[in-house]
Formats: sequence, structure tokens, C-alpha cells
Amino acid sequence: MRVRVTDQVLAAIVARIGGVEPEAGGALLGPPGGDVVSGLVLDEEASVTEVRYRTSDWLIDRMAALQRAGSARFKGIVHSHPAALPEPSAQDRREYGRSLSINPHLGRFVAPIVTHEFPGTPSPAAHQLSVAGVRVSWFCAVAGTGRVEVVPMHPIVLPIAASLERAGARGVGEAEVLTVEGVPLLAVPAEFEGLPSVRAVMFGVDYPAVPPVLVAHGSPVALVWDPALRPGERLASAVAAATRMRGRSSARRAGFRAAPGVLTRWGAGRRTASGLFARSAGLLAPELAERHAVVAGAGSVGGYVAECLARSGVGRLTLVDPEPVAPENLGRSPYTVGDVGRPKVTALARRLTAINPEIEVERVRATVQGTDPKALAGTLRSADLLVAATDDARAQRRLDHLAYWAGVPAVFPGLYRAAAGGEVIMTYPGSACWGCATAGIRELSADTALVQSTDYGTGRLIAEPGLIVDIQYVSAAATKIALALLHTSPEVEAKIAGFLDGPRAAGQTYVAFGTEPGYWLFGHVLRDAPGQHAFQSIWMAVDRQPGCPVCGSEESRADPLAGPAQVASAARLRQLVARGGRP
Repeated sequence: MRVRVTDQVLAAIVARIGGVEPEAGGALLGPPGGDVVSGLVLDEEASVTEVRYRTSDWLIDRMAALQRAGSARFKGIVHSHPAALPEPSAQDRREYGRSLSINPHLGRFVAPIVTHEFPGTPSPAAHQLSVAGVRVSWFCAVAGTGRVEVVPMHPIVLPIAASLERAGARGVGEAEVLTVEGVPLLAVPAEFEGLPSVRAVMFGVDYPAVPPVLVAHGSPVALVWDPALRPGERLASAVAAATRMRGRSSARRAGFRAAPGVLTRWGAGRRTASGLFARSAGLLAPELAERHAVVAGAGSVGGYVAECLARSGVGRLTLVDPEPVAPENLGRSPYTVGDVGRPKVTALARRLTAINPEIEVERVRATVQGTDPKALAGTLRSADLLVAATDDARAQRRLDHLAYWAGVPAVFPGLYRAAAGGEVIMTYPGSACWGCATAGIRELSADTALVQSTDYGTGRLIAEPGLIVDIQYVSAAATKIALALLHTSPEVEAKIAGFLDGPRAAGQTYVAFGTEPGYWLFGHVLRDAPGQHAFQSIWMAVDRQPGCPVCGSEESRADPLAGPAQVASAARLRQLVARGGRP
């Protein structure tokens, strides 16, 4: 079990609680929905002795006021122990259990213990951090069946203050939790000499794996993020690159011209990107550069769709896939011999950035089922489109529920046995969900080859032979539908924006394809139509089921995330800490 703590908070714990004799304590805060600690409120009015810390009414009222005023949420209590007791006491454990029973919405009660190190202190364990002679041991209480378990937590330090210092930031303030379009962020006031318009930096909870956002007057400053660098160096490198880029822009505005034949690597990328979309002008909108698409599955379908989206100008992609590239993937996927053994998301990201140097690609090497649902929901809430191209029905169901709940349009491409046909299902607010669409068509076609074999016990489709041209025929249709869904804003003007007007008006969200002569219903529906052979499609309307937990009536819909974060009231916070004991 992991907990993320900013280096700002760790320094405050060490200085303000570890810097005095035991016992002292305070409350921990952080973004909602995860084990992230970004704030410390010292309990200055606590009743303390050498062996006991008692939370004050002032701290409880202060926490309630902070939660009402902002997005930060109570995470737990940190307090100090004598040097020889770096673990929760029996009384601590009883109070953790009482707190969780009173406040089950907390899920976990984060409870680090602060001690002073002394000569002979063992080396820090995996759940401990040692800073300047002070040791912080991280624990949390988790409610189980009929009992409460106190378990160590592996701390991961988010190097926010260190990164800003290394990048030359000035006027750095404390992190404030903000929720932007449902995504929690840590906003830190900061300025940079070479970027005078920047006023703050917004860090995600996955920093430094993903870049922060530099908040400036006008548009945010784009950062070139290099995950190959050491974590503490990434922001400095990105800020330096952004500063150089700004200098080049200023020089160009002043009439600067490079010497003939001189073209920097950066300039080559910009020249490539600027010409990449010249031949789709008017067909696709430049606003695609601001769109974010999540592609789950990087195989023959997902890899093809991702590449088409990149070549069409989509500015940000998140790739989700757990598998490495295998030799058998080369015949139907966008990979090369040099990619064999590499994670598919890594190999595909390299290909996409080689095509468009300005695209942002985030990589998630995990199965949908193995990805934290809250994190996945947060990614989808920040996206404009989901392409669900996995070969696991359970994963498709989860993606369907999360995307529909978040109000994100989604495209579900799929191939039938031997790629003799396929389907593309689209969902959006007000349409039938993927579950309703597949249930209806499966009932309609129970006697056909639509039902593919699965690996018993896993639900995954057994790999089928299929021609790459047949796979890409269905994948290309899915991509065109995806691009049309990315053009639904009324202010966006492009020819493809009207592609789905007719089907949406008619409620036609299910498209079936045949790639072989006489396949499935095409051999009956179009049997007497002249000029028919193969590569056919039919668009069908699908009804929402009233009792569907995804797209049914409002009272029947179910939240795909168990136990959404709640705000603790002052009364509940008073119950959270024992009046006569130590939390």
C-alpha cells in the first residue's frame, strides 16, 4: 500500500513535529479520492505530555473550515512518539478503529508516527523516511470484515519543492488543492525569470511521471517532458526548453532569420508538425490539437486507431495496455522488429512522437482491470474521447460504465471470428451504452459467428487468424467515427463534423460490417441488391434498457466507483478523534 507525500509536507513534518520533543501532532490534508498528503495543519493548542497527544477542538474546527472553503480533504493525524516507539501503540490502534467505524467514508486513516533517531537506530524500512535525524514511519488503518487492520504504507515523495528550486522558480508558495473538471491538482504559486507570464504550477498526483501545467496569462505553457531524465531534473529541463522556445518566438517576431541550411532539431520538429495536417485542411479542425483521447488496447485495432488519431492532429493520447510486443504482433500491428520485447505502450508512443513531435503521449502499462478505478475515472474525466479496443469483455464493461458516468463519448471497435466481419459501437450521453448494444445484438444473432470463443476463466478472446486489411477496414471506420465525435462542439468547423448528424438523429449507434461475401445478415438483407460482394455495413438503432445500471433511468444508474469521497463535517471530525485518548 502506497502513500504519496509532497516534499513540502515532509519538510514541515520534520521541522514542526520532529523539531520538538514528543509528543506533538497535527492533521494531514490532501486531494480527494486517494492516499496523497499535500498539507499539514499543526495542532498548536493540543494537550500533550511526554507520552500522550490529544487533539484540540481548535484543530477540529480548523479542519472543518478548510474543507468547506476548498478542495482539500482530511486524510488523518500525524503525531510523535518517544524515540523507541516508532509504531502505533495499542491505544492508537483502538482509536483508529473507532475513527473508521464512525467515519466509514474515509476508507483509510493515514497515521504516520514521528520519532527521533538515536545512535544504533536501524536503517529505515520500506515504510519509513529518514530526514535530518527524524524518522517518519507511515501507517494507515483499514477497515476489514469485523476488524481493523493497521498496515505499513510505502511512502513516495513527490519532489515538488525540489523540482521548482532546481528549475529556478521564485516566490514559491504552499500547495493548494484545486479540482479542475473533476481532476484534483496541486497548485503552487511560482514564477520563472525566463517565463514572465507564469504565475503558478499545477502538479498532478502522478508527478513526476507526468508533466505539470505552467499557469500563465493566456494559454498554459506547453512543456516537453522527458521521462528518461532523473525525476528531479525533468521540470528544470522542461522549463529551460520552454524558455528557449519563447526566446526563438521573440526572435522570429523581431525579424530573426536562421542562416540558410541551418535547421535545429526543434525547428525540424516544428516544420514537420506544421505540415503534417496540410492535406486535411477543412476536413478536420485545428482544435484537434487541444483534444485528449484515451486508447485502451494497443494491439492491431488500438494501435491503428492511435496512429490515425495522431496523424489527424489529436494533440494528446493516453495509451493503456499491459503487454509487450511479440513477434506475432508484427503482421497486424504498427510495430517493427526492433520493438519486440518492449511494452506496446512504449513502442507505440515512440512511433507517434516520431510522426508528430508535438503530440503528448501518456503511457499506462496495465490492464484495465488492474488499473485503479479512481485513477482511470480521473483520466477519463480529463479526456474528450475513449477508444475501447481491448479484447476483454470485462474491461470493455468497466470502460463503458466509467466513460458513460463521466459523460465522455466512447467508441468500441471489435472484430468477429477470423475478421470476417466486425462492429463499431459508439456511446455518448443519452445514447444506449455498450452493454445494452451488445446484449441486443447478441440476442439478435445468437445463431451466428458473432459470439467468439473465450479463454475459460478469463473472458479474454482467443486470438483468431485475420487479414490485416480486414482488421484495418473496421478500425478505419472506428477512427472516422471517433474523429466525428471529437468535432461535436458547435464552434468547431470542419467537414467531418456533420458525419454523424444523420445516425445520431436516428439513434443509430451500432454499426456492423462484413468483409467477406454473404457474411451474416448481409447475405440476406442485401441478397438481391445489385453490385454487392463484400465490405458492407449497416447502421442500427439500439434502445436503452430502463433498468440498466449504466444508461437506464436515473434511479437505476449505479456509480462505478465504490465509496466516493465525502466531506467530513465538523461534528463528524469531532467524532473522528477520541476526546479522552490519542488518535
